[in-house]
Amino acid sequence: MAAPQLAGARAVLGSAARVATQAPTEHQAAKKFFKEVCRCLPWVNKTYGLGELTNVAELRRNVADLFRKYRDVQSPEVVDLLIYKGREELEMILMQHKQRHHVITQYVHNPALDRVTRPTNLSPFLQQFYKSN
Repeated sequence: MAAPQLAGARAVLGSAARVATQAPTEHQAAKKFFKEVCRCLPWVNKTYGLGELTNVAELRRNVADLFRKYRDVQSPEVVDLLIYKGREELEMILMQHKQRHHVITQYVHNPALDRVTRPTNLSPFLQQFYKSN
């Protein structure tokens, strides 16, 4: 059972010790890696049983948000490092080294939307309660 998974991961990722080739621009390398990740998302959705929580389009949006988080990075060395770390993360998911709840917490739920914010207008009771603790 592990052999087909390993073969699938190697087919998608290539060799494990891939040397970063110098692309004409680092932006293109990030786009290429994003497309690689997007090609794997239907398999991830099916294998980890995420169909009841999300669909492939939403997974793609969440992954795109993670990529956009680093859109201001200009240094080629840092871009290469981020792509390398992302490739490691993808390989761990494809080889099923992560459990379902890891994938759900990192890629299904948007952490920015899940944050709990404290209300600004508190009742006198709540103000006193917070002061006492």
